[in-house]
Amino acid sequence: MPSILGNSDIGEMIEDLAQAGGAVEVRFGSATTWGLFDRASAELFAGEMPTLVADAEGVHIKSGSLPGIASGSDVTVDGTAYKVMKVILHGDGGMQWLALGEP
Repeated sequence: MPSILGNSDIGEMIEDLAQAGGAVEVRFGSATTWGLFDRASAELFAGEMPTLVADAEGVHIKSGSLPGIASGSDVTVDGTAYKVMKVILHGDGGMQWLALGEP
């Protein structure tokens, strides 16, 4: 399902934020994108185990910008190494939220 804003619009908006210093570099393997780093409450294991709601660090990225990203993946966000705890579609699916934990 296409995003309300359109996938190209999301990428352009994040790049504009990056140029203004409001976005961070997110690296997964050889792929790099820009993301919006934040702290939010998330259901980390809903459907897999008893629901766990945690206040976690995370990063919003454009969906599809890091092909193959999944729970357990190693990523670098703004120069710091993390393990992806969960990949959660955000809103209409145009963006993903990566819940981050210690590597």
